Amino acid sequence: MCGICGIFNYKNQKTSITKDLLIKIRDSMIHRGPDDAGMYISPDKKAGLAHRRLSIIDLSEAAHQPMCNEDGTIWITYNGEIYNYREIREVLILKGHKFKSNSDTEAIIHGYEEWGIEGLLKELRGMFAFALYDSRLPDSRLILVRDRFGIKPLYYSYNNSTFLFASEIKAILASRLVSKEIDPQAVVLFLIYGSIPAPKTIYKAISAVEPGHFLIISKKGLKKYRYYNLKDAFLDKSLTNISEEEAIERVHSCLINTIECHLVSDVPVGAFLSGGIDSTAIVALMREVEYKPIKTVSVIFPDTPYDESRYSKLIAQRFNTDHVEIEINSKDLIKHMEKIFYAMDQPTIDGVNTYFVSRATRQAGLKVAMSGVGGDEIFWGYPSFWFVPRLYRWASLPGVCILARPLTSWIANRYLFRKMGKLNYLFQKPSLESAYLAVRSVFSIKDLEKILNPDLFDELRSIFKPTDHIKKITNDLKTNYSITNIVSALELCTYMANQLLRDTDVFSMAHSLEVRVPFVDHTLVELLAKLPVRYKAKKDMPKRMLIKALNNKLPNEIVHRPKMGFTFPFDLWIRNELKELTEEKLNGTSVLNKPYVTKLLKNFYNHKVHWSRVWSLLVLAHWLS
Repeated sequence: MCGICGIFNYKNQKTSITKDLLIKIRDSMIHRGPDDAGMYISPDKKAGLAHRRLSIIDLSEAAHQPMCNEDGTIWITYNGEIYNYREIREVLILKGHKFKSNSDTEAIIHGYEEWGIEGLLKELRGMFAFALYDSRLPDSRLILVRDRFGIKPLYYSYNNSTFLFASEIKAILASRLVSKEIDPQAVVLFLIYGSIPAPKTIYKAISAVEPGHFLIISKKGLKKYRYYNLKDAFLDKSLTNISEEEAIERVHSCLINTIECHLVSDVPVGAFLSGGIDSTAIVALMREVEYKPIKTVSVIFPDTPYDESRYSKLIAQRFNTDHVEIEINSKDLIKHMEKIFYAMDQPTIDGVNTYFVSRATRQAGLKVAMSGVGGDEIFWGYPSFWFVPRLYRWASLPGVCILARPLTSWIANRYLFRKMGKLNYLFQKPSLESAYLAVRSVFSIKDLEKILNPDLFDELRSIFKPTDHIKKITNDLKTNYSITNIVSALELCTYMANQLLRDTDVFSMAHSLEVRVPFVDHTLVELLAKLPVRYKAKKDMPKRMLIKALNNKLPNEIVHRPKMGFTFPFDLWIRNELKELTEEKLNGTSVLNKPYVTKLLKNFYNHKVHWSRVWSLLVLAHWLS
């Protein structure tokens, strides 16, 4: 796992790329790759690639990056892991390609030579973001690629002559060539979703490469291509008549295969262990494939309702892991607050948990750890899988909106009740998108009218609709598949991609830790997407296919415990130790409406508002102050 960056003067202007500028951008990400560093500047000084390395596969100098092909006409800077690189390598050797290393990086270069970019991407299994500079044509070009689900990040900025890219936003800003002007639309997106969906970022001048896309930059400009769409799996009817027994067996076989792939490493691989079903399943599968020793890490909060240590200890004992527990309290959060915001890169309401568990895992001596991210999305673990379809059907009944709208608005305006306020989405115009936002959004549009400075909100009102981001997902599926599968696609392509995966990367890499997410392997995701709903959907047993595929390997105490997300005791901390800091931050920015902030805090202290609303405004205030 690494940090990549580069500059391309794609219009062949007179400006040359300097070594000092590349180093400045590259070394702002030293945390992503403390083991090695490299750079390449083309002979004409129009292209420059740079790399910070965290050595995981092929620890030798032969795997140094940027890396080139035999004649030096193609260069790559790459971040990620290709889990099937050995198989790809064998195929390419048979086709006559010569390898000088045992790295997965070199398999990408020769795969591109052999198959071209689209052919190469069909072969890759893993998590990746990379840039290829191809100088073979008179019109040299730069290709930027991001993996299917967005596990690895990649950002870019460009003007009429120069294109910059990097693994983190802060690296692009380090160039001092890009404006820090805040994007008002990104502010609204964050307050609705709790994260900023790609291709947007918090800054107007910086964009994110979208999951499943690649860009080609040449003298002709920038062109964007989509190479992967999950809808193809959801619309695949090939497994419609599969028996339940065969479905369970296929899921089990695929789980074993993906765990084995994700254990490919030249350094030890550990696991996060929260005590929930997903992290327990990862440990159980590691034990089933006889990987040992297994080191597991948990963060704990003694004497709070958020403490899961009794469950994580039970799992560690059951599967005989080398278990490490790290206790976290509010003082730790306050101490690390500025480091957390620096690592965050742009506003998000999640990820602080990953920051601390990654820090603990690195201190435990690991460079690679497994995470259960994606388990809820593909195995249907969230309440949204049941609540969104029911809410949509209910709101679509004749007369419901006419009767419910005024009552809901009155309650929401009077008491700031989170759930009732968000139902305004639904009653304006019932749709699957509005039902999803009624469940998933942090704030409603009605809330935003009160939260934001009126001038800012009025500027956005005529050009921005909160459902625009998710409509392109639902439009692909709504006429052909079940509502519950559409909810799954939304969870995978919005909440997981834009928040969970992005936060997992940025907060783990802040501690030079590579986190792998076996449940987000595309072969497993596609298999679950194809399976009949009747096998996946049992309200009394969330994650039914995962539990059955593991064949009673999960302890009953874990399977039947109440669902509890891996979160920190923010609710307690904001009311106590973080109270003064929170109020100071929220009252320190002119973008937020002070009377609303005062009322929101009052309702929070009276237990009428969820902590996530207060925390989201605290995070946003950091960027706006």
